[in-house]
Amino acid sequence: MPAITLYEVSITTFDKGLTTLKHILEKAGEHAKAQGLDPNAYVNASLCEDMKGLAFQVQVASNTVKKAVWRLTGTEVESWADDETTLEQLVARTQRTIDLVRAVDESTITGKDDNIVELQMGKNGSRNLPAKAYVLNYALPNLFFHVQTAYAILRAKNVPLGKTDYLRGFFSE
Repeated sequence: MPAITLYEVSITTFDKGLTTLKHILEKAGEHAKAQGLDPNAYVNASLCEDMKGLAFQVQVASNTVKKAVWRLTGTEVESWADDETTLEQLVARTQRTIDLVRAVDESTITGKDDNIVELQMGKNGSRNLPAKAYVLNYALPNLFFHVQTAYAILRAKNVPLGKTDYLRGFFSE
C-alpha cells in the first residue's frame, strides 16, 4: 500500500472539509426558505454569549485553508476581508476557498513534508514546524473545529442536519 502524500492529507482533506461546510450552509439556507425564515439570522448566531458567531467560524475555516495553501506551496494567497454579512456571502466565500484549493497543483507540495513552516501564534510568538506536522497537528484540527462548530450552531438553530450531512463531503471522491 502506497504512503499517503502530503497533498492527499492536506489539499484533498481541505477540499472535503470545505465541501461539507458549503453543504451545511446551503442546507441552512434551504431550511430558512422552506420555513419562511430570514437565512441571514444565522450569520451572527452562536452557541453561547461569549462565543464568536457563524460568520467567524466560516471565515476562520477559510483563512486556515488559505494560509495552509500559502505555507505549503510557497505561493502567496491574496487576503480576503472578513466582512460577510449574509448567508449567501458565506456560501460564496466557502466556494471561493474550494476553488483555491482545487487549483493547487500536486507538484507544488510533493516532497515538502519536512519543509519548515512558520505558524504565527498571536501573543505567544510563532512556532516553526515541519509541513507534515503543521498540517496534521494544526491546520486539519483547526479546520475540523470550525466546520464542526458551524454545524453545531446551525443544528442549535433547528436546521435539520444529521451526521451524514457532516460526513457527506468526506465521502465524495
